[in-house]
Amino acid sequence: MIRILKLPSTGTICWMIVSLASLSLILTPAVVQAVAPGEEIKAMVYQEIDECANPRPEWVFCNCFEDGNLDIWDDYDGNPPETNLIMEEPGPLDLAGNHVVRLRVPPGRGGADLVKVLPETYDRLYARWYMKWEPGYDFGARNHGSGLFAGDRNLLGAGAGYRPDGTDKFTATLEPRRDTRRMNAYVYYPGMYQDCVDPEGMCWGDAFPCMIDEGAVFCTKPQHRETVLPPVMQTGRWYCIEMLLDGGTPTSDPGAADGILNFWIDGLEIGPWDDLWFRSTPDLKITVLWLALFHHDEHSVEGIMFDNVVVSTSRIGAIGEDPGSPAEPSSWGSVKSLYR
Repeated sequence: MIRILKLPSTGTICWMIVSLASLSLILTPAVVQAVAPGEEIKAMVYQEIDECANPRPEWVFCNCFEDGNLDIWDDYDGNPPETNLIMEEPGPLDLAGNHVVRLRVPPGRGGADLVKVLPETYDRLYARWYMKWEPGYDFGARNHGSGLFAGDRNLLGAGAGYRPDGTDKFTATLEPRRDTRRMNAYVYYPGMYQDCVDPEGMCWGDAFPCMIDEGAVFCTKPQHRETVLPPVMQTGRWYCIEMLLDGGTPTSDPGAADGILNFWIDGLEIGPWDDLWFRSTPDLKITVLWLALFHHDEHSVEGIMFDNVVVSTSRIGAIGEDPGSPAEPSSWGSVKSLYR
C-alpha cells in the first residue's frame, strides 16, 4: 500500500509523506533514495517556482516569468498586456504563487508573440517550453505557433509563400493541425516541396510529420510521413514541448543535406527527420526563439499560456529531469503517476 500526502506549501517548499509497505522513499525533483523498509518518512521537496534561478551550464536562455515583466524579451511592440499578460497561475507543477505569460490575439487576422534574440548564433539548438491552451480555445481556427528561427531577426515572420534560398533564413514552428489537433512542425527552408506551385515557384511551409495525405500529392517522401502519431491536443492542461533544430552541413546539393528536425510532446519523440536542406552557407545560423500565436481569420478570444521556457545546446527534458535518465520523475504530477 502506498500513501502520499502533499501538505500546503510555504514559499517554494512543500512537504510530502511517502509510505510503502516494503519500501519508503525520499523524493526530490530528480533523485529517488531508498531508506529502511517499512519506515514512514517525511521528505522535504524543493519545487523551485523559478527553475531559471539555477540554470544548467548548457542553457543559453531561460525565463519562467517570475520577474514580473517581459524586459528580457526583444519585441518591437513592447509586449502590451492586452495580448501578452503575465498572470498568476499554478502552471505545470501546480504551484501556488507561480506566474505564466498568456498570449491572446485581438479579433481578426493577427498575432501575439514573444521574441528572444539569442546571445550568440548557433548551428544546433534545443528549445523547451510548457504550454496550455485555455479552455474555450478554438483549434479549428487557422493558426501558427512557436519555434526557432535562423537568419536576420528582421525576416522573422516575413516571406509567406517564399522559398528561402539557403543564405537568408530557415525556421520551424510547432502548431496543432486544425482538422485533427495533432501537432506538427511547420517549416520554411530551401528544400520545401510539399505545397509548391511549381519547382521554382511559390511554396508554403512543409509539415513534419506530413499527415496531409498518404503520398498522392503532398507527402510524397515516405521518410517524412508519421512513424509516431502525435497525440490529440486538448485545452485546459499543460504540455511539455521540446524541439531540436540543426542546420546541418552547409551545401548547395539537396541530396547531400543532413539538417535535423525533431520534437517531443510530454517526452514522446515524434521525429527525427535528418535529411533536410536548411542552408548553403555556414554563415546562416539559429538566432531567435519565437513564442507565438498567429491567426489568419476569426478565432476564439481564448489563447495560449506559456511557462518554463529554456533554450539549450543539449537536451533539456521536463522540469527536474535528466534527459539521460528518462525514468526519473520530473514533477509532482509525474511522481504521483508512478504510484497510481
